[in-house]
Amino acid sequence: MNIAEISPLVEASLAGLKVDPALCRGAKPGQWSYKLKDATVWIDVFAFDANPNKFYIQVMSPLCAVPDRKAELFAVDLMEINYKMVGAWMCKKDNFYYVLNLRETENIDQSEIDATLDRVAYYSTDYYAKLAFKYEGCWNPKPPASTDGSRG
Repeated sequence: MNIAEISPLVEASLAGLKVDPALCRGAKPGQWSYKLKDATVWIDVFAFDANPNKFYIQVMSPLCAVPDRKAELFAVDLMEINYKMVGAWMCKKDNFYYVLNLRETENIDQSEIDATLDRVAYYSTDYYAKLAFKYEGCWNPKPPASTDGSRG
């Protein structure tokens, strides 16, 4: 399935979540983002330049920054959690962890897109709360945002 074929399925899933698909569309065709409970979810339908006729759908949600302390123990916990997850997993890119599902669009149906959006948002919200509690104090405080326009 290409972007034109899968877009109605993605937008039907968004509408089923009581989210306006038109407000979720990104800058390019095949991109959407929305917030559900405490999870921000990004959806991308794309093809790699090397194989422009094979499309993929990626659904991901930022989980949390890599902790400043106990990072190794945190990563081991994520690997243990990954074993229990269905239809999604946790991964690290740069200094951030994400909940992710990535698959080919071929033979995807409405129920699978629905389930994937549900899983990614649920896992992101649920595990963020559990990990933030377990590893409380392992992230350095963020500096306060400037409200006067200066660049502190």
